[in-house]
Amino acid sequence: MSKLRILAALTVSTSLLVSGCSSTDEPSTVEPTTTTPSSGNIRTDDVQAALDALVDAGSVAAVAQVRDGEDSWSGAAGLVERGGTEAASADDPVRIASVTKAMVAAVVLQLVDEGKLELDQPVDELLPGLLPKPVTVRQLLDHTSGVPDYFTGFDSAEQIASRSADSITDDELISRALAMPWTSEPGSEFVYSNTNYVLLGRIVAALDGRTIGQSLQDRIFGPLQMTDSTYPTDSAIADDALHGYTLENGTYTDVTDYDASIWSSGAAVVSTVGDMNVFFKTLFDGTLIPQNLIDEMQVVTPSAYGLGLLLGGDACNPGSGELVFGNRGNGFGYRTYAFSSPDGQRQVSLAWTAAAPNPAADPLEQPATEALIAGLASTCPA
Repeated sequence: MSKLRILAALTVSTSLLVSGCSSTDEPSTVEPTTTTPSSGNIRTDDVQAALDALVDAGSVAAVAQVRDGEDSWSGAAGLVERGGTEAASADDPVRIASVTKAMVAAVVLQLVDEGKLELDQPVDELLPGLLPKPVTVRQLLDHTSGVPDYFTGFDSAEQIASRSADSITDDELISRALAMPWTSEPGSEFVYSNTNYVLLGRIVAALDGRTIGQSLQDRIFGPLQMTDSTYPTDSAIADDALHGYTLENGTYTDVTDYDASIWSSGAAVVSTVGDMNVFFKTLFDGTLIPQNLIDEMQVVTPSAYGLGLLLGGDACNPGSGELVFGNRGNGFGYRTYAFSSPDGQRQVSLAWTAAAPNPAADPLEQPATEALIAGLASTCPA
């Protein structure tokens, strides 16, 4: 195994709603900035160089935070907005896309811990009559349900931009998915589907007596003091957020403002690299859920996807089989990586703000992966 190899190319299909203008001008650049110095022994030079390289490769901004126990470092390169002069900061919010799934999975597992549901409980007992096939909660969490992905069908920046102001309900998302052919029989194979997490959001609302956004706020964002994390249901995003851009054929389209209802509970959260690290630290150190449920989340499967988590090899012990767990976000205009050691001791979160409509063909994927590797390696014992 290489220093870090994400073992599954999990991609969110390309049907976000976006808005903005297009330009083929070369992106403006500023000298990269380091937002905070290392507070300990984290080796930061390679991480900063990797952020610079990600911007040189075409991203408008790249930001990261690395944590090792109580030590931390945050770095940034590039600009808040193309054509502007304000340097990006690791404190600036971004749309984290499918890293949201790990947070929703944590809420589901809290409900399991509270005895309100079971992982292998049929969805039909929780949402009677909604699904035509027998699916369990676990199968929604690990994408083995076979439920179609409502995102299917959008594959260009032009298609995305044409839906920029649309608002859509969860019921409409589920209906759209169920009108498609099922990808497989429940439990038979891994097929990534955002609809799984829309259904989980519905289950949380039914059992917790509040929306998934409010459950995230009350159970995770508030208690962990993740003050820069929100669950928008419209186009709102913080004024100090980094601008996101689709990048297609050399054209940058600003997609910062779009109606987030299309993401629903699979990918709607806005956060920062620092808040994502706080989440994964407290998820894996036992603060949010007990160890038996952490073990359930971190199950190693052939798909490299656990319960709301993607796994990869640890850069500190290449070839050893030791793993890191987290997730990746493939959003229009925003991409994210957030990974942690299994015990919550070490975290790296990375975000960058230019993305191809098809994440599988994103030219920035390789320099971003190298940045993630550098972040994990920066915490290895000397």
